[in-house]
Amino acid sequence: MGILPGLLLTATLGVIALFLALPLRVELRADSAGAPRLTAALRPFGRVGPRIALKRRPATREKADKPRAETKRRRGRWQADPVRIGRAALDALADILRAVRIDAADLNLSFGLGDPAETGALYGRMTPLIHAISASPRYRIRVEPVFDHAMLSGRAELDFSFVPARILWPVARFGWVAFGPAR
Repeated sequence: MGILPGLLLTATLGVIALFLALPLRVELRADSAGAPRLTAALRPFGRVGPRIALKRRPATREKADKPRAETKRRRGRWQADPVRIGRAALDALADILRAVRIDAADLNLSFGLGDPAETGALYGRMTPLIHAISASPRYRIRVEPVFDHAMLSGRAELDFSFVPARILWPVARFGWVAFGPAR
């Protein structure tokens, strides 16, 4: 191996190690004013990396005259165990959520159920939760009940970050527990 390929390999492995060890920030925005819209962006290397907007590609339709490919049956003795997969997924989700840090959350919501009594009752049940969460400066929740008519509109923003290396272990454990050898 020459010096140049060795340097390229070392540099590539260094960038991968940095990517796995430094925080990845995710910015999500949802808005229901007019047509509902969801935008997402990534910031590798925490707040110092470039903002990479994630865009949804428009769905393409397959041609109707194209025949469908037949699915081949797989041979083997492995059978999916939904209970085992479900338990492993819940454990992995709990571990992943422990690795996520919510930097900021903002919710602006206007709702109405059509009946003023039902709207007021629901708003009364939500009020303790709204004020408990809003006590933190990182979270802002504003809910406005509309007693005149039924409606639901709002805007939500969520910024969170995580270290990708901390998520590798829960994902690997999920794969082993859900699809590995039975005990």
